[in-house]
Amino acid sequence: MTAVAAANEADFESEEVRAFAMLLESFRKVDELRSTMRRFRVSPSSALAGDDFATPYETLSSQVETNLQGVFDNVGALSALVNDASILPAFAHFGLLRNALEMIGTGFWLIGPPSRDARVLRSLQTALEGRRDSTHASKELARQPSKFPSDDPVLLMLEQQRDARPGIAGRSLNPPSISSRLGAAQDFCSRQPYTILAFWRLTSGAMHGRRSVLKDILEHEILESSDFEVPTSMTSGVVVVANVLRHIEVYLFELVFLLLRRAGQG
Repeated sequence: MTAVAAANEADFESEEVRAFAMLLESFRKVDELRSTMRRFRVSPSSALAGDDFATPYETLSSQVETNLQGVFDNVGALSALVNDASILPAFAHFGLLRNALEMIGTGFWLIGPPSRDARVLRSLQTALEGRRDSTHASKELARQPSKFPSDDPVLLMLEQQRDARPGIAGRSLNPPSISSRLGAAQDFCSRQPYTILAFWRLTSGAMHGRRSVLKDILEHEILESSDFEVPTSMTSGVVVVANVLRHIEVYLFELVFLLLRRAGQG
């Protein structure tokens, strides 16, 4: 090994050590935030209380809280996976990272707009999306046609809640795509090196086994070689995982602060 190669290898190992330390620090901070959020309450005179009053079927605050708890749960599962494994798996954790990114983006998309009408409309759209998903799943499990009924009582209730607000009366209750929501979420958080949507696309590609993504983000160790094939062992580099999680940590804290402000807690 040349001196240059040895130096490069040492630099890489040092970077991995720093990345692993950053990973553990992110786990610690997110866990502390999770403990803090157990005391979350909506002040009666707050903006969020007004949002909840306008969304009585599935309140806006409960929707955002559910997304936050989902982020905490996925990061906690990732922490257990990393701490219990002697080596990072190649694929398993990408689903956890993707879920956390999607839930953070959805939370920003729901609570971010300064207009109550916009927040209420998005809340109603999310509630209807959940109702449709549940209805379709139940019917498909029973091997029945999964068409969503136009006279569904929840749909009619949500339409009434929408039409009670002149600013959004008659607006579509069909939500935009997930990618559109995550793109729009970026308007309500700070500028980081990578966006929520960019990392969501990356982790989605890895989770679905798309080789064009995997070849760029996985480390390959050659096991043996021959004239016909080169078997390799693939693992995820801790630098990539730490970078994604660091962005999740930053965005998560910003979402919590935004929720607290809307809830009248500073």
